Amino acid sequence: MSLPQFRPGWKLTAFTLVFTPLLLWLGFWQLDREQEKVALQADFENRGQRPAIPLESVDWSRPDESAYLKISATGVYDNERSYLLDNRVYQGHVGYELISPFTTQSDMTVLVNRGWIAQGATRAELPQITRVEGQVAITATIYVPLEEPFLLSSTPEGGQATWPRVIQSIQVSQMEQELDQTLAPYTIRPQEKSPGLEQSNWQTVNMLPEKHRAYAVQWFAMTFALLAMYAFFGFRHPVNNTTLQRRTES
Repeated sequence: MSLPQFRPGWKLTAFTLVFTPLLLWLGFWQLDREQEKVALQADFENRGQRPAIPLESVDWSRPDESAYLKISATGVYDNERSYLLDNRVYQGHVGYELISPFTTQSDMTVLVNRGWIAQGATRAELPQITRVEGQVAITATIYVPLEEPFLLSSTPEGGQATWPRVIQSIQVSQMEQELDQTLAPYTIRPQEKSPGLEQSNWQTVNMLPEKHRAYAVQWFAMTFALLAMYAFFGFRHPVNNTTLQRRTES
């Protein structure tokens, strides 16, 4: 008895030809992203071991070189005007990231991400912000976002008359208008024991390299499943079944 021929049909063939390269591309893309995140973490650790440089000496026009750079600054916090970056989770609890202006001795103002604070008992009850009085010295790292924040609306946030103000993303140009001050283009994140730090909750990258690898495995597994389905239904084509049945009856 001869084996059935491989007859997958044109629809299944077209489907497989379209989606197999796509699934493979997605898998290798995730592996590339994994390597990017590994390199980014290594660069962060390397820059973190360098001595801090004065904030005033940072070349803000070169974000690739200033990202995660350790800096030192002496100045005062603006205790009257702060922002609460919404929808931030720490150890399963919902809260905000506290963003406060910080003006240095040389009259330079930068936004300091002071870390996570818990929200109030309700959304309407904003948390109490700890005041940092007088001139203080901080050590921090510069945070340059890898991509633009995802916004549900292109309409600028605003309309809040009191402080602190709840925001969904950090938009420096709009904050400059609200504060009536020129700001550094990126935020800084204080290191441990720096005055004003609440709870540090930041990751070097928004997704760990291991997750990219896991996603790559999933895409490759889907590719294997697609090819297995193609082979299975190719040999189970109705024409093959009819032919095999006729041969059995004869």
